Amino acid sequence: MVAMHTRLLLSISALPTLDAWAPAAMRGGISLVPLGATTTPSHAPHPLRLSAVEPAEDYVGARFDATLQQLLTDARSASVEQAVDVWLDRLDEHFIPSLGERVAAPLQEDNPDELSELMEVLSARSTERFARAKQQLETLLKAGEINKLDAQLVALVKRDELDGGFLYVLFRNMEDARRADDQTRLRLLQHLHTRVQEEMEKRADPGLALLHKLTRTEDEGVRGRILRHYLAPQTSVTLPDGTEMPLNPPAPATVPPLAFANAVEGALDKILAMAVDRAVIEATAEDIRGVAKEAHKVICEEYSQAEIEEFQDALTPVFARALPKRTASGEPKLHDSSS
Repeated sequence: MVAMHTRLLLSISALPTLDAWAPAAMRGGISLVPLGATTTPSHAPHPLRLSAVEPAEDYVGARFDATLQQLLTDARSASVEQAVDVWLDRLDEHFIPSLGERVAAPLQEDNPDELSELMEVLSARSTERFARAKQQLETLLKAGEINKLDAQLVALVKRDELDGGFLYVLFRNMEDARRADDQTRLRLLQHLHTRVQEEMEKRADPGLALLHKLTRTEDEGVRGRILRHYLAPQTSVTLPDGTEMPLNPPAPATVPPLAFANAVEGALDKILAMAVDRAVIEATAEDIRGVAKEAHKVICEEYSQAEIEEFQDALTPVFARALPKRTASGEPKLHDSSS
């Protein structure tokens, strides 16, 4: 079963840009208010964190300082607003709380006014994006009819008005409905999520669309049929009367193995660039690796040894980057029989 965080990060990675994928104020500890609520808790855990752990010392020290200095350097060369717009999607849930502590107790070399201005702009930008995403979801849910909801959603996607913040809001509301056992609301939100995925898949290249389709398909047997449909060469076509006409030679696969490998690599590289907890990135990479292993089985049945090795070789570097512990332990690659 593919975890929710994997679907969220993959969805975010497929957006036209990563801008505002998760508003920074939320990453700083402000949780989404489920629709209909009236207040926003100020110290709720971030949805992508696997546990409520304190940031590691290496983050609070070197990593935070390096990020802060780079952001401030950009702000000095342009403006704080421009720098924040560039950096907002790269900042993880620890950055704003750490910046708040720095504002309250600046170091001797700090410029307190500079830090305060940065904090103010970050808060304003993230609040704007949070409000926009929440309003978009509220508007969709008030459509009244599924057909109207779908039409409004398609219009938003075509205008490139949905960003990662919307997906974040949608996932948090799904979690809230699940906890409250509100099945009616949950079904509506799940329908909306499915439609968002479908519309994104229409706009994605075939390899990435296939990866998304696989990660939102729970049944392993169904995933196998999807993989065979897209990855295997087409040996026949179905005629209008339902009969099968053989193709000799077979038509090329809708998604050749190397194209799928490139899509996996591209998605993982974007996820690796996101400033979220390393444990979440590795858990997401494990889920994607599981899908790649299922694809590998189909490829082994349909392609030559050279093409199989080409697929394996294409994915080895990115999984080594995403899962360094596996590489360090000498664990086999996609063709292993373990895990």
